[in-house]
Amino acid sequence: MQSHASGEHASDNIAQANTQADQTNLSEAQELRSLDEWDYSALYEQGGFRAEQLLEANVFSPQENEIGEMENIVLDQRNQIVTLIAEVGGMWDSGDRHVAIPWDEVEFFEAGIMAPVRQDNVEEYDLFTNVAIDEAYIHKQELERVSRVEEDVSTGPQIWKISDVIDDYASLKGGKGFGYITDALFSSEGIMQAIIINPSNVENGKGGPRAYPFYGYSEGWRPGDSHYLLPYSREDAKELPVFDYEKYDGVLN
Repeated sequence: MQSHASGEHASDNIAQANTQADQTNLSEAQELRSLDEWDYSALYEQGGFRAEQLLEANVFSPQENEIGEMENIVLDQRNQIVTLIAEVGGMWDSGDRHVAIPWDEVEFFEAGIMAPVRQDNVEEYDLFTNVAIDEAYIHKQELERVSRVEEDVSTGPQIWKISDVIDDYASLKGGKGFGYITDALFSSEGIMQAIIINPSNVENGKGGPRAYPFYGYSEGWRPGDSHYLLPYSREDAKELPVFDYEKYDGVLN
């Protein structure tokens, strides 16, 4: 009889294989963007902001007082930001608390963001009473990394957090390892433009970040996957030049 530990290991292997197969099949069913036609010049010209910069931003009130700091970014299945998660309130003598700030209420302000959260309305932004988020998959016990996602489309749009993909390992077609996802680029409207991957070795390309198209829900990716599938060959993936952040017109620079 197979031991419990070995049975779990076998199940993990099967699950990983199924994930890889599902992603590969779905990716092949979609029209992938050719990297020969993927041009950084459009990203440089459009500009926007980097996920890492937004995650490090401070949060300000409409009166320009610093009230907290960013924690996470929540997106829908179309890779559009819908909500920002922030920790605020320490200066109000009410203790720090996590709030969900709708994206359409956010403004960029200096080196951070401005949000209409005040001491007298903070309850309206409470993270754990936000219907769009609470029932989907944000847990009080684990804000930074969660992997359960509501799969029943009848409950509403599928959502995910940027921390579900940043720091994930990216592999290429055929299962070859490539590198780590270190950042993501967004337009000023909050639509994801690209993910940033640092190749792990010279074989995958000379050192430095590359910007690649992001393939998400519609191509089979799910939060909690063991890795991110970049649906290109090594030869194609490593040919992209290093992404130059100095040329990217960022609103949070």
